[in-house]
Amino acid sequence: MGIVPTTWMPNCSMKRIIIHWTAGGHKASSSDKSHYHILIEDDGNLVRGTHSIKDNVSTADNVYAAHTALFNTGSIGVSVCCMSGAVEKPFKAGSFPMTQTQWETMAQVVAELCDFYDIEVTAKTVLGHGEVEREFPNKPQRGKWDPMVLPWDTSLSKRQVGDQFRTLVKTKLTGVSGLVETPASITAVIQGKPFREAQIFNEKSIVKIRPLLDTFNWKIITANDQEVMELKFADGEEAKSLGFLLIEHSNNPMDIPEGTSQGEIIKKIEQFGFVKVVDLAQALNLSVTWDGTTRTVTIE
Repeated sequence: MGIVPTTWMPNCSMKRIIIHWTAGGHKASSSDKSHYHILIEDDGNLVRGTHSIKDNVSTADNVYAAHTALFNTGSIGVSVCCMSGAVEKPFKAGSFPMTQTQWETMAQVVAELCDFYDIEVTAKTVLGHGEVEREFPNKPQRGKWDPMVLPWDTSLSKRQVGDQFRTLVKTKLTGVSGLVETPASITAVIQGKPFREAQIFNEKSIVKIRPLLDTFNWKIITANDQEVMELKFADGEEAKSLGFLLIEHSNNPMDIPEGTSQGEIIKKIEQFGFVKVVDLAQALNLSVTWDGTTRTVTIE
């Protein structure tokens, strides 16, 4: 069993997770709950925020958890309750320092969210508030530095703290993947059309490309040996860049030899190609939902 209740994780498409500290006490206040989706108190107790994660799919209605300036759309906000009165330089942890229990618990929470929302663990998709401006220079954060200093090890740089956290999340993900059944074969429903040639591969939902081309009259415009293709969904629209995988009937991934011509690569895609469901949904500007009971992933 995971520690995040399934009712806290609505079916929607999210892009990233940003971690924080509240700069408050060790218990979640009403103000804290209004800004974050999930909070971790000093003893590891989880508190659900006022806003649903789904509220941050779009922030156009001004009803969402405002945890990161200019960067709330598509972002899940997770925070540890701590660090009231903290000072960055010279460092002082204040009256309510972050605990190691909170740090470990936050990594577990983030691992479960990454697993549920199909979020890859990178510096741009799982990051601290204090890393946002470094990774996204067009999203200034007014000097925010949370939660990038560990009171029990102040020798680490902010980058080292972020890397350490992501490593911890990846370690916990190896256990999370066994929390729910992930069948090899699934059904994909895309814009109301069912596709049986879909599966779970390396914990990602993927669907075969050729039936999509035939059903929707989509066209592969270009493709290269870096496993990137340009896919046109309709005449008059710009083609979208999408990654692809080549998988043989034995479920073994295929490599593309360097120097393979574009025409040959496209033929291989049409025969063996798959695309990640989450990438396809993003290109179509649609959302993804998963129904474990029927083993169906839906793009709508």
